[in-house]
Order: sequence, then C-alpha cells, then structure tokens
Amino acid sequence: MKYILLVGLIVAGHSLSAQNINITGRILNKENSPVEFAEVLLLKQDSAKIRSEITDAKGGFIINAPKDSYILQVKRFKDVLYSKNIKLDGDLRLNEIRIEELQQIKEITLEKKKKLIEKKIDRTVFNVENSIFSSGADLAQVLSGTPMLSVSDNSISIVGKSGVAVMVNDKMLNISGTDLINYLRSLRSDDVAKVEIITTPPSKYEAQGNSGILNIVLKKNAKLGWNGILSSSYIQTTYVGNANNVTLNYNSNKITSSLRLRQYDRPSKAVELIDIIGPNSILSADTRKDKFKGVGANFSLDYKLSPKSNIGVIYDISKSHSDMDIFNRSIYKTNSIQDSLLTTTSDHRKPILTHSLNAYYDYKIDSLGKKLSIAGNYFSNSPDADVHFQTLNDMNSNVQRIRNVSNLDYQIISGQGDLYLPFKWGTLETGLKFTHFMNDSNVKYFSSGNGYDYILDQSRSNVFEYRENNAAAYVSMSKDLGKKWSAKAGLRYEYSTIDGYSKTANERNKNEYGRLFPSAYLEYKPNDNNTISANYSKRINRPGFTALNPFRWYSNPYSFYTGNPFLSPSYNHNIEFSYLYKNKYSVTVYGQKTINGYGRITSVADGIKEVNYRNYLTQYDAGLSANLYTNITKWWENNTNVVSFYSESESSIPEVVPQKGLSMYYTINNTFTLNKEKAVLFLLNFYHYLPNKQGNTYIGNISSLSAGLRFSLMEKKLKINMMVEDIFKGTQSKGKIFYDEFTQYYNNYYDARRFTLNMTYTFGNKNVKSNTKQIQLDEKNRAN
Repeated sequence: MKYILLVGLIVAGHSLSAQNINITGRILNKENSPVEFAEVLLLKQDSAKIRSEITDAKGGFIINAPKDSYILQVKRFKDVLYSKNIKLDGDLRLNEIRIEELQQIKEITLEKKKKLIEKKIDRTVFNVENSIFSSGADLAQVLSGTPMLSVSDNSISIVGKSGVAVMVNDKMLNISGTDLINYLRSLRSDDVAKVEIITTPPSKYEAQGNSGILNIVLKKNAKLGWNGILSSSYIQTTYVGNANNVTLNYNSNKITSSLRLRQYDRPSKAVELIDIIGPNSILSADTRKDKFKGVGANFSLDYKLSPKSNIGVIYDISKSHSDMDIFNRSIYKTNSIQDSLLTTTSDHRKPILTHSLNAYYDYKIDSLGKKLSIAGNYFSNSPDADVHFQTLNDMNSNVQRIRNVSNLDYQIISGQGDLYLPFKWGTLETGLKFTHFMNDSNVKYFSSGNGYDYILDQSRSNVFEYRENNAAAYVSMSKDLGKKWSAKAGLRYEYSTIDGYSKTANERNKNEYGRLFPSAYLEYKPNDNNTISANYSKRINRPGFTALNPFRWYSNPYSFYTGNPFLSPSYNHNIEFSYLYKNKYSVTVYGQKTINGYGRITSVADGIKEVNYRNYLTQYDAGLSANLYTNITKWWENNTNVVSFYSESESSIPEVVPQKGLSMYYTINNTFTLNKEKAVLFLLNFYHYLPNKQGNTYIGNISSLSAGLRFSLMEKKLKINMMVEDIFKGTQSKGKIFYDEFTQYYNNYYDARRFTLNMTYTFGNKNVKSNTKQIQLDEKNRAN
C-alpha cells in the first residue's frame, strides 16, 4: 500500500506542472560572472505582471507559465536591464542572457545585515554569521552559545525539553551522542548561516519524542572547485585526548560532493557514589575510566539531473569503542548492620559499528516553489558488548567470576514522500512515511565461581526479537491573514504495530495503536520591532530498544539493569506563548503535560538490586524563559538567558514518591573583541542550575565557569581556539531519588574540567559549498 501512495505522490506532483511551460535561462554580466538576486519578470503585452522569479547564486532562473505571448524583463534595483518579446508554444531555453551595463549596481554595496534573532511562525532563527561569539568556532561551540540551547560532551538539549534532534538543511543527521558532538566539532562556524530552533515541531516532522528540533542551515556558494578543512584538537582532562577531522568538498555545475573523515580518542575519569538508604541499604562507590574512541567517514554526492530535479546519496560509517574499566565497592546493610562488603573489578568492552545509507530525489514542480521530495533510508547498529567482572565477598572470601556477553543488531528501514505546494491563498504541505524497526539481541551470562571454567547460566540469559512498523501521513497549511497576522495548522496520523518475543521466557507482547497529533501556530507582528506568537503541539515518546529489551545487564552478581517489553509510549501536550522585541530580547512562557510517562525504577529485595522501566508518571511543567542578546559596546557581545520553571508530578505506583518545586537556570556568555580586525577574541561564560525537583528526583546545584581565547591568522585561514571549561568543578551532580521504602542518594562527577586547544586550517577555494544534504532518519535515536 505504501508504494502505491508514493507513486500517487509522484504522479500528482508531475500533473501539477503538466499544464504550463517552462522558461529557463541564466543571467551573466560582461565578465561572464553570474548575476545573483536579479528579478526576472514575465509580463503580458499590457505590462500586467504574470510571473516573477529571482535568480539564484549561479544566475539561473525557471519561470512556469501557460502558452501565450509575453514580455520578458530583467530588473535590478528597479532598473530594467533587459527586455524581449517572446512567444511560448513549448519549453523555452534562453541559455545565457548577458547584461552589459551594470556600472550603477557596482556602486551599491549590499550591506543590509540580517537580524541576529528572528521569530518565524513555527521556529526561532539565530543568524550565526552575525554573532561575534560564533566567529572562528566549531559548530558545537556555536550551539553552546545559541539562545535556549545546552550542549554537553554527549548531548544537545533545548532548555525545558528532554533532548533534541539535529538536522542539516532540513535533513536529519543519522548520528547521536558522542558521535554527533564530534561530527559537529568537524564543522566550522564559517560554513553556517543560521540555526533554527523548533521547540514545538509542526506535523511535517516525526511525532516521536518531546525533544524539539535544531535545523542547521549551511551557507550557499556558487563558486566551482574544491576546498578542504583540517582540524586538530588536544584535550586535557584527567587523561590526554585528541580529536581530528578532515573535510573535502567539490562543486561543479552538476555535482556537489563532500567527504568528511573523523577520529577521536577522549578518555575521561568518572566517579559515581550511589547510596540506597533504608531498611535494606546498599552503599556503592564507582571509580571508572571511560575510554571513548572511534573513527568515521561520511560521503555525500548530489547530482543535478536537470534545472528542475536532482538526485543524491549519502553514506556514513562509524566504528567506535565505548569501553570502561571500573572499580566498585558496595556495602550491604540490614537495619544499619553491615552484612557484607563486595569488591568488584570490571572490564567493559563495547565495539559499535554503524552504517547509514540514504538516497533521495527532489523535483521542482514549478517556478512558484512547488516541490516533490522522495527519500529512502537504511540504518544498522551493532553495539556488541563483552563484560568481565569478578566480585570478592569479604564475609566468606568467596570470589565470583562473571562474563556477560551481548550481541545486538538494530536495523531501521524507512521510505517517505513529501509535497510542498505554495499557492496564492496559502501554502499546503503533505506527505507519507513508512518505517520498519528490527532488533535481535542475544545476551549470555556465564559464571565460574572460584574456578576458571565459565558455565552458561540460562536463567540469567535471554534471546529477544523485536519488530515494529510505523506508518504516518500528515497535512499542514499556512496562510498570511493580512499584513500583521499569520497562521499555520497541521495534523499528523501515525499507526504502529509492535511484536516483541522473548525466546528464553517464551513471552510475546503484541500491540497496535493509531494516534492523531495536531499542531497549531498563530503569529501577530504589528511592526518590525514586535512579534507575538502562540503555538501548540501533541507529541509521543516511544521507548527505545534498550528500555524494551528484557535482558539483564549485571554490574555484580547482586545488581542488574533490565528492560520491560510491556512498556508503552507516553504522550505530551505542549503550549507556548512568545514575545520578541527588536530581535534582541525574547520572552517565552511554556506549559507541558506528560501522560503515562516512563522511567527507571530501582527496587531492592532479598539483597538483589534491580533497575527496571515502568510506566508510572504524570507530570506538569510550566516555565518562563527570557533571553537578551546584544552588543553592550562595539567590543563586547553578551547573551544572557534566564529560565524559571515549576514541575509537579503524580505517580500511579505507590513505591515512587513524586516531587514538586520551583527552580531557575541562567547562562551568561560574554565575547570581548581585543583588536580592530576582530582577529583576537576573549570568551567568559557561566551557567548555573539552581536546585530543582522533577519526577521523584531532587537535583542539586550545578554550575560551570569557562574562559578562552580565539585567534584568526593568515587571512582567517588558520584559526586557533583555547578554552578552559568547568574551572571550579561546579558540574558535580548531587541529588536524591525518593521511594516509599528508601531514598537513593547520588554524587557523581564526569571529568568536565578540561583544557582544549584546537587548530583549524582551511585550504583550497574557501568559497566552495559542501553538500548540505544529510540523512533524514528521525527514528535512529531510539536504537540506543
């Protein structure tokens, strides 16, 4: 059925353009350089305008019109530079139109600067190229200074949201976690035009997740040739690390291609103190060395079939290791009397191999902007793991040697078609998508007691198969309601079928459900200085594969994590009201309700600690975010963001004790320009999370002070960045998790204090654009 619907989209798209005829051409000046931003008009003989099109970066244009006689004009700055009578009987190819007299235009400099922050009906736009803070930085650093965003070593989040999906030029990136951060570090701010922050995504995007979306828009450039970027970083935490990236871009009249190679080795120290205090208490202390290393390559190729269509392919491969060496001491107590002391040493070895393949076809239906897009995606992830640990019990000097082996295989296949249809009365968007998930896992538990011959323990092993199909259709319409009002509304329908089977337990879980996900936006702009908007969207949070897999992952013989194959999705209702003044000061009020929320629940019984997933949570969140982004002086750029929020939770299970409370978070980013050429910058940044309560958790103070210098040398071809982060180790995470029979205390630190030295060199034709297409696979983040 899905293939029939996709074919229908293609036929519908082509039929929309079949009634008209195309006029194509290219505008050049007397130096044979393309003339960008010239207006090409199609007029009736009485000078009535029929069509109008702006030339692209290559001077090209396409105009679509019915058969008739017309006047073709080329204008720039209200001056008519070219005029010709034409008669349309069939498609007309004008090839190159040369404009000889452009002296007047040469005297005009297009210096109109885009506003730093812009509010559109369904997103906030941060124009990176106008920010001093972003100059000479990598993309991860740019995002850390973007309003409303928080960036760590392994994640990006929107303040008030649980996470974020990242797109490049409207195409979803097919990497996450540390790989995503390292990929973003391989891109430079000089390649980025703007970042779009979509806090309540419209119906075009997947309803999955309460995250929100970042769309990174890269700069466009029409110059032909090749260029490259070489970047190398030295990282000092407790241990020494490094990261290296090479990017090669090639651009011709028909081909746009990019090859990106990445490598990183980032060891770090982690200390986790987790104490369960109650009638049965467990005091646990972990000292751990995390060893994250990997290599990857991304190759993309876009080929222009015609002025109206192009095809492309993107392939990404990544091989990484997420290894850990752990030393743990756990004290077990009953009624405050010590029962035993366990000492465990563990070696975790987790090689991960991922493949992503995307193929797409884009077709421009007419000169008004109508477009058909078709894409297919394949993703595979094989995060195998081999864990050896031995535990010494001081009560009887007994040593248990355990080997926990897991072989996992995640695969995702999807196909989609999208139509973008602008009309005079408004813009219509519609599309279809089908996704198939596969997850096969085989987890084995071997024990050897005091001997060295490992014996398989079937009671602690598991073979699990999981299949899920999601079919989706959406429609969205936007319209300007006069000069000051605009509106947008959409509806997405998703239908899911689930089949999970545990061969070991002989248990099968089948489920199917369909849901509607509406979204709505309203914007009022009384003048250029003020923008007021309101929006609403409904979202779904489907559990990741790890949360659904019933295998047991042991840290010692008496403590394990497991998944729940009967876990069901949660749903979110989101509403926002925003005000933007002079594109510098913004205020947003938001509210959110989570229904049937799920999370990890800890239980202790008969000396066994189990961490499992349960549906139990209803949560209400409300907050106010205020942001000021301004130049205090010509040499001082400041971005200050303050978020105050309230959270209140309800639990459907008695063992969880819900919390409620008010809190605040703020960031202050300062960039000081130290010379007239803006080639030397000093950065001083600070953020602070005040204590807050969410779900059944109390989270203590977290803060970080960072400082650094940036230099631009050799006409900005060589850039050097030096940064010291978390100077006072304020990111130490402390808190409590409340249950009816015990309280779990934690005090963790993950080596966030570090010094980074980065050098980036650009060579070749620096004006070449990279292939900005990226794999669009929204569901990949569930393969965790």
